[in-house]
Amino acid sequence: MAEDTQRPKTLPETILHNFQALTMPQRVGLVVVLALGIAVIPVLALMGKEPDMGVLFADLEREDVQAIAAKLDSQKIPYHVSESGDTITVPSTQVHELRLQMASDGLPEAGGVGFEIFDRVGLGVTQFVQKMNYRRALQGELARTISQIREVERTRVHLVIPERRLFTSDKQPAQAAVVLTLRRGASLTQGQVQGVTHLVSSSVEGLKPTDVTVVDSHGQVLSKTTGQKGAQLTSSQVDMQRTVEHDLEQRVQTMLDKVLGRNKSVVRVSTTLDFRHVEVTEETYDPESQVVRSENRSQEKVIEDAGPSGVPGVRSNVPNDGPVDVGSGRPKEAKRKNEILNYEMNRKVSKIVEPTGSIERLSVAVLVDGTYVPAEGAETDAAGTDMTYVPRSEEEMSKLVDIVKKAVGFSEARGDEIEVVNTPFETAPLTEGDEHIAGMVHSFLSTWGGLIKPAVFLVLGLLVLLLVVRPMVTSLITPPSEPVPVPQDGLPVTVAEYEAEITETPEEHAIKLASDNPTTAAHVIRTWIKSEQEEKAEKA
Repeated sequence: MAEDTQRPKTLPETILHNFQALTMPQRVGLVVVLALGIAVIPVLALMGKEPDMGVLFADLEREDVQAIAAKLDSQKIPYHVSESGDTITVPSTQVHELRLQMASDGLPEAGGVGFEIFDRVGLGVTQFVQKMNYRRALQGELARTISQIREVERTRVHLVIPERRLFTSDKQPAQAAVVLTLRRGASLTQGQVQGVTHLVSSSVEGLKPTDVTVVDSHGQVLSKTTGQKGAQLTSSQVDMQRTVEHDLEQRVQTMLDKVLGRNKSVVRVSTTLDFRHVEVTEETYDPESQVVRSENRSQEKVIEDAGPSGVPGVRSNVPNDGPVDVGSGRPKEAKRKNEILNYEMNRKVSKIVEPTGSIERLSVAVLVDGTYVPAEGAETDAAGTDMTYVPRSEEEMSKLVDIVKKAVGFSEARGDEIEVVNTPFETAPLTEGDEHIAGMVHSFLSTWGGLIKPAVFLVLGLLVLLLVVRPMVTSLITPPSEPVPVPQDGLPVTVAEYEAEITETPEEHAIKLASDNPTTAAHVIRTWIKSEQEEKAEKA
C-alpha cells in the first residue's frame, strides 16, 4: 500500500511533523522533560550566584528587628531576615539610603541609646532624669565602641557612678561591669581584655581599672589578676611571663628536634620574674679635688681730722656772750677687712633604674625518649610494633644537659635547676600523611571555596543542556527520511515469493536495499523473521 506523503521543507514544519509522529504519552513526556530542562538552567544560575543583598543592620535586638521590618514593609522594600533573627539584609544599592532614613527615625534603639538621647530634650526635665539619661548615653556609647572589636558580637555596659559627697572620707569609688557576647568560635586575649578595661576606666570620671569587671556571656570572668608574693601581678605581666617561658621552651625544643627527631623530646620551662621597679640614686664626693666655688672680699677704711670742740648748747652758739672754751680735737682712723672663700668638692650623682621582668629563678624539665631496635626473632611492620626500647648512654645524656644549659642561659648564682630524664614514650601510629592531606584540603577550600559553588552549578547546567535539551531539540528539528515506495500489492509474504519477483540476485538486491534505506530494510527483515517463526510454530 503506497502512502502519499509530502516531505516537510521548513524547520517549523519539521518540528510539527516529528511531534505528530509521537504517541500521546511520548508527547506529554517530551513536553514535561523539555520544560523542566529549560527551567533548571535559570534555577541553577540563581543558586550558583549569591544574591546581591547587603547588610542593613546586624546584631539587632528583637524589638529593633520588628520595628525595622515594619518600616520596610510600609515602603514595600524587599528584605531578608537571617536565621538567627538578628541581621536584616536589603538590596545593596539601597543600604546607605535606608541607614540614613532609619537613623532619622531613631532606629535601632533597643540595642543601646547613645548621646543622641539629648537631641530630643523636653521641657520640665528634672535633674534626676538628666543624670539617668547621661548614664544611659555613656553606657550605650561604650557598648557601641567595644562592639567594634571583631571578636565581639554584642556588649552590655553597666556603670555605677556614686553621688558627690561633701567629705572625701564619704566618697565611694565608681564601678563598672562589662558583659561581652563573643562570636561563635572566637576568643579574646588578655591584651584585648585589658584594652576593654582601660577603655571603660578612661571614659568614666573617677573609675579605676581595678574596679572594672569584664565577663563573657557564660559568666566567666575575663579580667583576672594573679597574686604573687603579696603583690598584684597584672594580666600583662602574666602574659610576659608566659612569653618568656614559651620562648625558652621553643629554643630548647627546636634544637632537640634537630638532634633527636620530632616527637622524641618534651620541654617545659618555669620562670620566676622580678617585676619590681627599682631606682637607685648615688651621690659621691672626692675630698682630694677642691675648687673655689665663690669668693667675697670687702675692705673699709675711715680717717677723721680734728675739729672744733666745746660745750654743746645755746651758750656756745650765742654771739657776744663771752669767750667759749674750745677744746683741742685729735685725728681718728678706722680700718675693716672681710674675706670669705667657699670651696666645692668634686661630686658625682648617678641614677640607676633596674629593668623590670628580669629572671629571678629558672626551672627546666626535659623528657627524652630512647632508641628502639627490632626485637630478636620478630618481624616489624610499618607501624613499628615488636620494637625493643634501648635507653641512651650517660655520656649522651650529659651532652644533652650541657646543651640545654647553654640554650636557656643557666646560672648557678640565682639557683637555676635543670633536670633531663630519659624515659620511654607512648608510641602511636604516625598520621603525618593524613594531617598533611587535611591541611592541603583546608588550604584549597579557603583559597578557592568561593568559586567552587558557581563552578559546580555551571557544570550541572551544561550537562542538562547537553544530555537532556540538546537530544530533544535535535530529534525535533531533524527532517524525516525519504519514504521507500512500496508495491501496490504489498510486500511479499515469504522469502521465496520475494526472490521470484526480483531479477537480481538476493544478495545484491538486499545490499542495495539496505544501503538505500536502512529503516525499511530492517522492517522487512523483522517481517521475514516473524513469518518464519509463525510457520515453525504451526508445523510444531
